[in-house]
Amino acid sequence: MNRFFAFTVSLTFLSPAVFAQSSSTLSGQWGGTTQVPGTGKEIQFEVNLSEMNGTWTYFSSGWNASKSPCLGRDFPLTVKSLPNGRWKFQVDASSVILGCSSFALTLEQTSEQTLSGVFADGRTAALKKQ
Repeated sequence: MNRFFAFTVSLTFLSPAVFAQSSSTLSGQWGGTTQVPGTGKEIQFEVNLSEMNGTWTYFSSGWNASKSPCLGRDFPLTVKSLPNGRWKFQVDASSVILGCSSFALTLEQTSEQTLSGVFADGRTAALKKQ
C-alpha cells in the first residue's frame, strides 16, 4: 500500500514537470509552409510561441497575395497539449480582421527542430524552428 501511495504521489509531482518540459520545447520562432485553401498554392507563415500562447503570421509567396488583408498580420494562437506528444494550434484570425478565417491545426514533433501537421480541411503544414 505504501509503495502505491508513493508511486501516486511521485506521478502527481512528475506530471506537471513533464508537461512544462514538453510545452517549452515549442517556445521560440518557427517558420513554415502550407497551401492556400482552394488554390493549392504554397504560402509561408511564421509562428512565435511563448509556452502555450503566441502569434501566427502569413506572408506572401509571390501569388497575387498583396490584395489579402490577412497577410502580414499577427493572429493570436493558443496551444493545447494532446495525447501521444501532439499539439493543437488554435488560431483566432477572425478576431483580428473581419473576413480572415480562424482555424485549427494538429501537429506532432518529428524532430527537435521540426513539426508537421494537418489542418481540419486536410491541408498539411511543415514547421522548422528558426
